[in-house]
Amino acid sequence: MNDWQIELTCAECGRAEAANGAGIAKRLLAAGLLRSHSEATPDELRELALALAGKLPCSSCGQVGLKASVLADDTQGWLEARRCEDCGNPIDPDRLEVFPDAKLCASCKREDERHVTPPTGEFCPRCGSPMVVQSSTGQGVHRYILVCPPCRSR
Repeated sequence: MNDWQIELTCAECGRAEAANGAGIAKRLLAAGLLRSHSEATPDELRELALALAGKLPCSSCGQVGLKASVLADDTQGWLEARRCEDCGNPIDPDRLEVFPDAKLCASCKREDERHVTPPTGEFCPRCGSPMVVQSSTGQGVHRYILVCPPCRSR
């Protein structure tokens, strides 16, 4: 369990968001700065977030170049709201009342459901990124193909 959080702040739009180890790993994977099969420890993820924040895009405006700072953990012993496993933000108490076992906040759950892609276990021969399944249609034929999102190779 991670007992630290990183605050990522965009200089362009001013949006600030907190992220724990899982949220940092997800952001680094999405930016191509961490391999999907990486076994980085929580302390390594914290250091990577601090070092590579300048290469991460803002989730609001898309501007690259976030500033990272470690949030002080001076609230130990206080009851705290459950935090989202992806972004690290507190889960809304109303959501927890309806879904007591929720591990994601509403926005992360929406994003997760929108990008449901079953893992293929295949990796791109060019860049090593995980391949995703996409549908392809042509003259009434519907088929599925493996595509590498970063380099668009098949």
